[in-house]
Amino acid sequence: MEIINKFETSLGTEPFDVLGFRSEEELNQEISKLIKLRSEFESKFEVN
Repeated sequence: MEIINKFETSLGTEPFDVLGFRSEEELNQEISKLIKLRSEFESKFEVN
C-alpha cells in the first residue's frame, strides 16, 4: 500500500467556506480591509 501526501499551494483555489468565511461577500470584505490604504499614508500620497 502506498501513502501519498499531496499538498496544493495554489492561492485562490479554496472555496470561501473552507477558509472560514460564511459567504463570498464576507471574504471580499476581509480582503478589502487587508488592502486598504492606511490612514497615516492617505494624506501624504496620491493613490492612482
